[in-house]
Amino acid sequence: MLLLFWFGFMYCADYLPPPSADTSPADLIARLQGNLNGFRGGMLITMVGFSLMVPWAVGLAVRLRSVEGDYPVLMYTQIGSVAIGSLIGQGSTWIFEAAAYRLTDTDPYIVRALHDVGFFTFLAPWPSFTIWCFALAIAIFKDKRPLPDFPRWAGYLCLWTGLLFVPACMIFWFKVGPFSWNGVIAFYIPVFIFFIWVVGLTVPAMKAVYRDAAKAGLTS
Repeated sequence: MLLLFWFGFMYCADYLPPPSADTSPADLIARLQGNLNGFRGGMLITMVGFSLMVPWAVGLAVRLRSVEGDYPVLMYTQIGSVAIGSLIGQGSTWIFEAAAYRLTDTDPYIVRALHDVGFFTFLAPWPSFTIWCFALAIAIFKDKRPLPDFPRWAGYLCLWTGLLFVPACMIFWFKVGPFSWNGVIAFYIPVFIFFIWVVGLTVPAMKAVYRDAAKAGLTS
């Protein structure tokens, strides 16, 4: 999942750093035309990456299912949130693809407007992601087993990740500076904390899986 995000959005589409929201329509058109096939292919790869969020998140939710007893509200909250989040992420790539679809015969201001909507969809819809992080954090804190799947620091990582997603919605107000969609607070912090969060949860989850497999005699 992370490899596809990096390879698609950051390498193929060459959107790290992303263009400024203050970029003129003509300059945006020129940038897209300069790497049109890379941009199209990169967004397609990114779309697949967003789809892989679902099996990853469901795997985490299932690992914590037993801590909730008969009413797995947190597990279903996680699954519902990631379903929405995956759709939002994939939707952003569709909008970016639409922006690049008719570059030669579309008013540049329309292209820029579609590009704006793509970034709004990619970065700004934080609520589902934050609720997902908080539900996961609560489940981790509720795990009182002698050998829990996730250490408590993973719960705090989820809380901080959920909070650090929130400033991305500031792109609605700013075109330049740290709160714009190519700024430190609205882009780099949410995007890179997502990468840190995924790795930070995957490592203990895999350790727990291997531990259970060893107990069951499924590993040598």
